Amino acid sequence: MTVKKRNRYIYKAIHINSGYSRNKKSRKIFKIFFYLVFFGGIVYGLYFGINELLGIAYKSDKMIIKGIDIVGAKNITKTEIKELIPFKIGDNLLKVKLSETESEIKKLKPELKNIVINRRWQKIKIKLYERTPEAFVMQNGEIHGIDFDNKPFPLRGFMSEMKVPKIIYKNDEEKKRLLDFIKRFKAICGGFLDNILEMKINNTDDIIFITVDNTAIIWGEEMLEHLPNKFKNFRKVYEDAMSRYKQIEYINMNLYLSGRIIVKPVAGLLAK
Repeated sequence: MTVKKRNRYIYKAIHINSGYSRNKKSRKIFKIFFYLVFFGGIVYGLYFGINELLGIAYKSDKMIIKGIDIVGAKNITKTEIKELIPFKIGDNLLKVKLSETESEIKKLKPELKNIVINRRWQKIKIKLYERTPEAFVMQNGEIHGIDFDNKPFPLRGFMSEMKVPKIIYKNDEEKKRLLDFIKRFKAICGGFLDNILEMKINNTDDIIFITVDNTAIIWGEEMLEHLPNKFKNFRKVYEDAMSRYKQIEYINMNLYLSGRIIVKPVAGLLAK
């Protein structure tokens, strides 16, 4: 084959391949365009279809709120909650903004641990989860409850009569430390927590209880790994001391790991 013929052959091959590539690219572009139009049409149809269905639902008598059920109310009244919700009987069920309503009520009612609002058939169900005091704290000059979430809240109903300790603290760190201790102590002390009126941290960083009989319990450091056995031994000493003396000034548990528990009765009131 001569050079001239070979060049014409190469040119023709390049021209054919070039034309094929252009056709392939055109088909690809057309396919993409087709899919865009196709799926765009589906989305368009769904959007307007859903809007039309919603429009029908908004106007339907079947989507009207005919009842509001509130469950879990103990200290908070159902009337209080109904006054806070932004909807009422006769409103459209689908227009209720559940999450926004839940968040707003939780802000206004710190005594609620949680609130869950759900749609039912022609009804709204509101489930309340109230906080329970694990201790009392002073807040703005008034006694409030506080739970293990470290959330103070106003006392309601029977709460002020509950047998939980009042915690006294100088800062948030001490408050958290006392709450953490109460949580662990409660798990192992049975009903003894009912006997504690007050709990605080003294200047030497020791935890101190004041009991209902005005006995100071100098517990010392938490020593969580020793807590069950420490309480078991304390309980024996406490009950024995209460049977021997009319009143006890303090029981000091600081030397517990050294095998010593110090009991000091009130002078002049040694024997019953």
